[in-house]
Amino acid sequence: MALRLDDDAPDRRFWTAYDHFMIEREARAMRREYTYALLQSWWQRLTTLTSRFVSGASSGARPVQPRA
Repeated sequence: MALRLDDDAPDRRFWTAYDHFMIEREARAMRREYTYALLQSWWQRLTTLTSRFVSGASSGARPVQPRA
């Protein structure tokens, strides 16, 4: 089974240590960017949810008292 490689793809046999270093550096940057975006979206959801509860409590609404 023959592998079809794109003509524009670089040949990894000729990569230097610097090339590998830069690839890993870019990969770390992409993972870091994804993680920060994920944490930011979670933080936004948390603050939105929290603000709903806080604004509901401070709006004068009273909890329903159970009837005895």
